[in-house]
Amino acid sequence: MDRKQIIALIHKLAKENLTFDDYAQRLEKELTGLTLEEVKESLLECGVIPESFGHDSSEEKLYSKYTDILLVKAFNFLGINAKIVKQRADSADVEGATKEYSIVGDAKAFRLSRTAKNQKDFKVEALSKWRKDKDFACLICPLYQYPKNTSQIYRQAIDRNVTLLSYIHLIYMLSQKNADKVSYKSLWIAGKKLKGAKDAASYWKAIDRAVARIFQKPEEDLTKAKLLEFKSLEKSAKEEMDYLQKKIQSIKKLSHQEAITRLIKSEKLDSKIVQIKKIAGLK
Repeated sequence: MDRKQIIALIHKLAKENLTFDDYAQRLEKELTGLTLEEVKESLLECGVIPESFGHDSSEEKLYSKYTDILLVKAFNFLGINAKIVKQRADSADVEGATKEYSIVGDAKAFRLSRTAKNQKDFKVEALSKWRKDKDFACLICPLYQYPKNTSQIYRQAIDRNVTLLSYIHLIYMLSQKNADKVSYKSLWIAGKKLKGAKDAASYWKAIDRAVARIFQKPEEDLTKAKLLEFKSLEKSAKEEMDYLQKKIQSIKKLSHQEAITRLIKSEKLDSKIVQIKKIAGLK
């Protein structure tokens, strides 16, 4: 299931009159049969939230669930027995375990139109708390969305031993022979050796080295694999820009009154008045 298909599926599901749990179950059912290659393809594209999904909409929340499902499937293909955590409050989205260790994970996606992100967007400290009695914690997001230079998220990740990974790292790992037979424990503790560091270069060098050593491959192989992410990013960017350009053109065709009505609706002014009246007991 490619990016366009998953977007269409989520739009379709969101139109049904269901609870969010029912939406999520339907989505999980639709994705049950994904093969290893399909999971890898989906991981390459899933880091971009579509502009066609409204902010904080059912579609956006379902897309977040979609990335969780992909992380579970990736973990399972890596020999980590994983599941989605049903309890949402004060809890990680994904839990996994092997004979050696237990782990929690969180998969994130961002809009390409999103401007400045801060450390709270990555929830490193929260993920550390959500680990609870589990041994390790792992955060996954597109590599290009992580800070490029010095950032507190690297200091937090190192201090709290939360492993930062990207989708392209997962894809590279899933592409290796016997990926479900090797131990990844050395990866989950790679950051421990970087005490005091908070720069991107040092952190990603340590992560790349840990992944390469697990498979006894040169680090250059992983560097080459990262080029796939940038090609995918270019494709997704063109799709998102095309959607926004079409929206602009459709708005330009609106009559004056239609434009005013849409603006009032987009600002939710009517619903805000209703809520104020309700709170104040006014008619």
